[in-house]
Amino acid sequence: MPELPERIFLCGFMGAGKSVIGRKLAKELECAFIDLDDKIEEQTGQTTPEIFEKSGESFFRAAERRALLKVIERFDGVVSLGGGSLQNQQVVDHLKINGMLVFIETPISVILDRISQDKNRPLLLDKQGNPKSKKQLRNELTALYEKRLPLYRQAVIQIENDGRKDVEDIVKILLKKIRNHVEDY
Repeated sequence: MPELPERIFLCGFMGAGKSVIGRKLAKELECAFIDLDDKIEEQTGQTTPEIFEKSGESFFRAAERRALLKVIERFDGVVSLGGGSLQNQQVVDHLKINGMLVFIETPISVILDRISQDKNRPLLLDKQGNPKSKKQLRNELTALYEKRLPLYRQAVIQIENDGRKDVEDIVKILLKKIRNHVEDY
C-alpha cells in the first residue's frame, strides 16, 4: 500500500469537529496531532479571545499564518486548522503541496448548536463583548461560511459531519477515503 502523506490538514468552519476528529484520526494512524489554535496560543502567550480583544483579528490571522508555516516545516501528522486558516488561494495551494487537505463539511445549523454558548469564540460576541443575538449570529456566520466555502471545497477529500454520526464512524469513513485516495495516486 502507498504511504500516507506526511501531513493531513483538516479544514472546515468553526465547530465542524476538526479537533475531535483530528485527535481520533491521529490515534488511528498512530501519528502525532496538533491543533493550530493551540500552537498560536503557545507562540503568542495569549488565548485566542485575548488576541482578538487586545490586538484584533488581523493580528490573529498574521500569527495564524506564521504558526501554520512553522507547522508545515517542523511537524508530521494530523493538523486541525482554524476555521479561518484558509485565508486565500496561496495558503490553500501551499497546504495541498505540503500534505493532504481534508474538508469536514458541517451544516451551519449544527455549527450554531455547537458553538452558540461558547464564550471563547470571539466572532460570537459584539464589540462590547456581549453575545450576539441568535438571528445576527446565524446571518453573520452563514455569510462567513459561504465566503470560505470555495476555499474549503478545494480539499482533495470531503467528509460530512452532520452531527448525528459518532466520531468513530466519521474517522472510519475518513480513513477509507484517505487510503482510497492514496492508492489512486
